[in-house]
Formats: sequence, C-alpha cells, structure tokens
Amino acid sequence: MHHRNKIYPKNIESPFKPDEIFFSTTNLKGIILAGNSIFYRTSKYSKDELIGSPHNIIRHPDMPRIVFKLLWDYIKSGRPIVAYVKNMAKDGSYYWVLATVMPVKDDKGIAKKYLSIRIKPTTEYLDLVGRLYKELLEEEKKGGMEASYRKLLEELNKYGYADYDQFMADILSKELESKKDVLKVEEIEGFIDGTEFSKIVRSIFNLAKRLDNTYSSIYGKINTFNNFSHILEEKSENIFRLTDYIRLISLNSSVESFKLGSKGASFSVLSAEMRKNSEMGNRIINEMKGLTTKIMEKIEHMVVLINISRLQVIAITKFIREVLEDLKKGNFNSEEEQEFQINVQDLLQLLKNYSDDVVQYSGDIMELLNDIDDYMKKLKILIKRLEFLYLNGMVESAHHTETSFSIIFTEVNKLVESTRDVLTSLHTPLFDVIQKNKELKNEFKEVDTIVKKMYYHLSQIAERVAG
Repeated sequence: MHHRNKIYPKNIESPFKPDEIFFSTTNLKGIILAGNSIFYRTSKYSKDELIGSPHNIIRHPDMPRIVFKLLWDYIKSGRPIVAYVKNMAKDGSYYWVLATVMPVKDDKGIAKKYLSIRIKPTTEYLDLVGRLYKELLEEEKKGGMEASYRKLLEELNKYGYADYDQFMADILSKELESKKDVLKVEEIEGFIDGTEFSKIVRSIFNLAKRLDNTYSSIYGKINTFNNFSHILEEKSENIFRLTDYIRLISLNSSVESFKLGSKGASFSVLSAEMRKNSEMGNRIINEMKGLTTKIMEKIEHMVVLINISRLQVIAITKFIREVLEDLKKGNFNSEEEQEFQINVQDLLQLLKNYSDDVVQYSGDIMELLNDIDDYMKKLKILIKRLEFLYLNGMVESAHHTETSFSIIFTEVNKLVESTRDVLTSLHTPLFDVIQKNKELKNEFKEVDTIVKKMYYHLSQIAERVAG
C-alpha cells in the first residue's frame, strides 16, 4: 500500500485528447492490476504508484457517492455500466471521463476481474452531468444515498429517460458518434516491416477493421427495430380506436335489438358477437405492445453491448499501435510484452462474452417477433369474423327496413376495412424486421469467427514473444 499525502483539488484540467483511450483493469476488490500509458500520464501517477493501489486513488471530491454505488451494483451483478466520472490527478488537477466498466468473465461466466475503458466526453451532456452531480452531492448531504438516487431518477425522467439503463445507452452512442472521426480503428501502415511478428500484428489489425465494419453494419440494421416499434405504437393506437368504436356500435346495436323485443333476437346475438370480437382485438393489441416493449429493452441492451464492443476493438488497435511505436524505439521489454498480451486477451475475452450475449438477445428477439406475427394472424381471423357478422347483419336488416341496423352495419364494415388497412400497413415493417434479424444472426456469426481468429493470432504472438 502506498503512503499518500492529502491532495487538494485545483481548478486546473489535466488534459488528454478525444482520440485517446484510457484503460485499466482491477481485481474484484477494485485494486489496480494494469493500465496503459495514457492513464498514467493523465493521472500523473507513476505506473508503480498505481498498480496495487485501490482505483479510488483518483477519486475527485466533486463526485456523488451514488454514481459509484450504481457502478458497483451493476458490475457485481455481472452487467456493464457507462458513467461520467470526474477524476483527480496526483497534483490535484481534474479530468472528466466517460467510463465504461465491465466484468471480465471466464468461459463459465464467472467474473475474474473488472476492466474499464475511458474516453474524453465531447458532448453537451457533460454540462448537464456537471450540474446534476452538484445537486446529487447536496442531496447526499441532506438525505443520504436514498435521496440521491431518487433525485437522479427524477432528473433522468425529466430529460425523457425511463431509467439509468436508457440514459447509459444514449450517452455511449452519442459520445462515440461525436468522436467518430478521431476515435476509430487505428491505421498502422507506417509500422510494418517484414518480420513474422509484424505480419501477425497486421492480421490482428485487419481483423479488427473487419470487426469494426461488421459492428457498423449491425448497428445500421438495429435502427429498423426502432422504426418498427414506433410504427407499431402508432398503428396500435389506431386499431384501439377502431376496435373501441366497434364495441360502442355493438352496444348501440344491442340497445336497438332490445327495442325490437323477440324480433330483435338475431341482432342481439350479432351485437354480442361483435362486442366480444372487438374486446378480443383490444387484448391482442395490448399483448403485441407488451412484446414490442420487451423487444425494445433487448435492443437497448444490444446497442450498449455493440457500442462497448466497438470501443474494445478501437482499444485493441490503439494498444497494438502503442506496442509498435515502442518496438520501433526499441524500448519494449518482456514485462511490457506480457502486460500487452494480458490486456488484449482481456479485451478479446470480453468481445467473446458479448458476442455470445448479443446472439442470445437476437434469438430472444426472434421468438418475440414470431409471437407478434402469430398475433397478427389472430387479428386477421378476427377481422374475417367481423366481416362475416357484417354480412349476416346486412341480410337481417333487409328484413327490418324500419330499423337503423343497416346504418349500423355499414358503419361496422367501414371500421373493419380501416382495421384491415392498418394491419396490412404493419405487414411490411414486421417482415422487414424479421428479415433483418435473420441477417443479424449471420453477422453475429461473423463477429464470432473474427474474434476467434484474433485470439489465435494473439496466441501466436505469445509464442513468438516467449521464443
């Protein structure tokens, strides 16, 4: 344990650039195991001072405790978390990061250590978060963690987020998007010589590029799900309105048939059937909406995992680049060698974990989409029944010209046609989403293949180095 003098915060920023990535791993208790040069440089601690110290050595007093509580809650339950964090360097200067922290699990799914990738915040969210953290600190002074957590959720709701998960998915997407021209898979053309080591490094690089492109393509397809959920949201409102209206008309029709006494018996049966049908229609639409909500939750998790994976791929190529630069200068020893391997291995292990998770989500989504498809079929049957009732109603009302039944049934027919149109307009988007999900499955297989190849090349480097 390193002895530390008390550090006082200064209002000076410790600079780092938007194209730089910090990296560190800790054990399950938060003790730092490894880091990269950007982490050492910005925190102004030497490598020796950081390795073996608790990660909170860089904690800034401006940080609300609730953020760290959330962080630990997430990673202890096996989930990744994304959060804005203000850190304090050894000389008291500060630096803000967007931190992504995730458990590295072995093949049995047991967490072995935690890995954190940090990038520079470059969106307007930082102002918002700066203000929010001040308020959370105040709340903590007054009412402790509970109050702080309530305040956090309240503020997120105000900005349109249902929960922290939604906020987290959004900030990661926006931060990556805002830096996409600088924070990307590195180029290494200048570094390649004819050695075997170089060749292996280059192949890991090319694979990383391919992986990055595959992720981009997956990301593009995921948007169709958002569109589908909006369309379903809007169309289901229409269908609700229509089925409600049919129910209302069938009530009218019941009243009318009641006036007719025994002569109205057949209308009474038809009205009851219509009412039953429209109620069933409402139930089905509700079920479909429930399923769509589930799909959107899975998509949100998927987006987070894919964005984190993209970040990991960028980190891997940056690592390799750092190594190549060191090699070129001739200051790369066996200890650094080992550190490089462990770091890249951790990142690849995570890529493997996440590509499995994402495939799992994709399978779940497929099942949910098939359920929605089944409900669409049920709705179609209901509509056929309503058409049949309408025809019966028209035949019956021909015998009772003195009643308003023909008006009622003509109205029902219009509504049934509108409902059918709405359903037809849902067909194409649903079909698209099902197709896209099938394509996604293949792309996830591609991800899996690439990650396995990268793993293999890494082990080749390991042998080369050992040799």
